[in-house]
Amino acid sequence: MIRNIVLFLFVIFLSHCSNGNISNNCDVNSDSFLNSLLLRFAVNDRSYLCGYKVRIPACSLGYEETHLPENWVQVKQEVETQFALGSSGPETLTNYNGNTVASVVGTASTVFQGALSAPNGNVYLLPYNSPKIVAIDPKTKTYDLAVTVPGAVDFIGGTLGPNGIIYLSPHTNNSFFKFDTTNKTLTNIASISMGGAAYNGGVFAPNGKIYYVPSGESTIRYYDTKKGTIGSVTTPVSGGIFANGVLTPEGKIYFIPHTATNIHILDTFTETVTTIPFSFGGASNYISGIYTPNGRIYIIPYNAATVYYVDTKDNDNIVNAGTIPSASTAMFNGVVLAPNGKLYPIPLNYANFISIDSNTSQIKVLMPNPSVNSYRGGAIGQNGEIYLSPHSANRFDLLDTKSIGSFCDSVRLSPYWNKF
Repeated sequence: MIRNIVLFLFVIFLSHCSNGNISNNCDVNSDSFLNSLLLRFAVNDRSYLCGYKVRIPACSLGYEETHLPENWVQVKQEVETQFALGSSGPETLTNYNGNTVASVVGTASTVFQGALSAPNGNVYLLPYNSPKIVAIDPKTKTYDLAVTVPGAVDFIGGTLGPNGIIYLSPHTNNSFFKFDTTNKTLTNIASISMGGAAYNGGVFAPNGKIYYVPSGESTIRYYDTKKGTIGSVTTPVSGGIFANGVLTPEGKIYFIPHTATNIHILDTFTETVTTIPFSFGGASNYISGIYTPNGRIYIIPYNAATVYYVDTKDNDNIVNAGTIPSASTAMFNGVVLAPNGKLYPIPLNYANFISIDSNTSQIKVLMPNPSVNSYRGGAIGQNGEIYLSPHSANRFDLLDTKSIGSFCDSVRLSPYWNKF
């Protein structure tokens, strides 16, 4: 909102400082040109003005628009502007709510997997074995038992779609559910006979579809939010389980291999599937991925020691980005991009929190992980803090990244980064 007000005042200032020439509507110094430009910003008109492409600033877009390819230029600019502000000091880990997880949902073992921010300002902890979806209010640090969910490990992860609706990814459940964060209702949208451990998370694509990441299923299924129907991609994936999906500005989803060996790429405009020949070795070596504004997809290890990134600007070349210090097994689950330009892999059984610089790939060891089998996923808050999704950590924690900048709501909720 502050950025929008500044933009408005800036355009008004230009209008009043112009020479008052109204003889040429395409004279960039004329009142008529500036007034036309201001009007187009006000009504989100993106048509050309006198040969100039009108780009709506990233923070004036709806989050549902930030992943459209035509908006990437301004989204990238906004994110890199925040990156440039850096950090105010070393990161800290904070127990932000004194209640134990067990006292809130009745169990402390393998409770949640994944977290998503929503337009209402809340962060939603998504269920693994939890009987509830739990909403966290970042302003008050209080919780709300948003809705009861069926079964155990029915879902793994979810995807924020249009209008504040979270689409849960079926894992052991044969039904697809959506959770409306505005009225706290859970709705069954479709039921299909599927194999066990069907999907892990999903991705909201520019075409309005939620694509579910294949796990036990090889079929890439989607929910079309415009038509309200379930469908599937003709070409399946192969080779094993995929743990995560990463969206790029070209409308492509990169499926991160877990027991599979190769990255599979879904072009959401053509719904064709290709693979990257490089082998990640299977064997649960990798677990998560995240896109950075410089065109890289960082691949986060689970059992492997090496961090890689895919250079999407260089024919998907795979680059060795460094080694995890004192690597072990079942190290991380999830990764979050912060406004200071660093990536924060979420520790599961790794002994420490770490950061990865998205520009230099420098890996830095931070504070100790306070538990084992601790967290799976997290979501970025309005001030650059990461709300961790407790798996077996019997506590509610956040990682303060000490980012000086912050992501406005449209960027913070963007399908590029607000995901499992």
